[in-house]
Amino acid sequence: MAIRPADNLRLLLDGKTPEWIGFSLDVGAAPGFSEPVLEEFRRLTGAEDPREYFDTDVRLFSLKTRFGGDDPAALHGEVEPGTTFDEWGIGHWAGGLPGTTDRTYPPLARARSVRDVEAIPSPIIEIGGDLTPIQRYHDAGYPVFGYAGSIYEWSWWIRGMEPFLMDLVSEPELAEAVIAKIAGHTKRLAMASASVGVDVLCFYDDAGTQRNMQISPELWRRFVKPAWDDVLGSVRRAYPAVRFFLHCCGKIDAIVPDVIELGFDILHPIQPECMDFEETYRRYGQDLVLTATISSQKIFPFRSAEQVRAEVRRLAEIVGADRRTIFMPSNVIQPETPWENVVAFAEEARAAGARIW
Repeated sequence: MAIRPADNLRLLLDGKTPEWIGFSLDVGAAPGFSEPVLEEFRRLTGAEDPREYFDTDVRLFSLKTRFGGDDPAALHGEVEPGTTFDEWGIGHWAGGLPGTTDRTYPPLARARSVRDVEAIPSPIIEIGGDLTPIQRYHDAGYPVFGYAGSIYEWSWWIRGMEPFLMDLVSEPELAEAVIAKIAGHTKRLAMASASVGVDVLCFYDDAGTQRNMQISPELWRRFVKPAWDDVLGSVRRAYPAVRFFLHCCGKIDAIVPDVIELGFDILHPIQPECMDFEETYRRYGQDLVLTATISSQKIFPFRSAEQVRAEVRRLAEIVGADRRTIFMPSNVIQPETPWENVVAFAEEARAAGARIW
């Protein structure tokens, strides 16, 4: 009897050889199609769900969260018309282009004390919604990936990047208060997600640029790593079967051993523009599932369909018969991506992933 995608993923995460290399068109638990690409998908296929249409190996379910106060706009001064606010009250302005963010407004930009940080409302997690999709996915044999939060990335989004980076050096108590506030919500969201049956908790915490880390590895280990240790440790003790996915863009070679030590199970994207998948796989591929990603920055939008296929085959050859990876886009597939490149990725990922090299 053939095994199902959830069983295949379990083999991979248990350190065994899966029967095939799984693939996803998403970025962990984040939808992988930008809005224009999703509209093109619907127009060309007449379908609504890319996961069902392409029969990917993953299904998504994330709990909804909302702003915990009365009016997020009250946290800001003047903002551009059309600004929207997320669960932390961070303002996002697209500048008129769908699927983009041109400017953000951090609600703690004017914070001067720990008390200011503590006063901002934490998001409310909505657990009482319709949870039947999780059971439906499980009954069909699919693992469920769900969004579970951030620490470093949310910290600078809520404070503003420049002020937060300065806080790490000149106002460490303020930085620690911001991180504690964020980590507290991330822990609650992760625990709630695990409690409703999400199999893989997906965290998003970009710490790199395409040249190096955004902060020194030493600062990351001092401020960010302990917060992750607390979050993952708490969830692991309560829900030992749950697994952890980390999306962390950029050149983060310096902290990959720390990611392994913390107990993350999957690391995404091994960004093609600044990290070498073959070298990283050779060093860490037996300790951590490293996603084999197709560049959403260069290959998806600017190469031919055959070049997309060739890149999928190249990545499959690197992992060989061990098959210890998952094919994914490196990030959200952008509007300028030719539709034939998306199809080429899905078709080749399915074919190459089943091949024994």
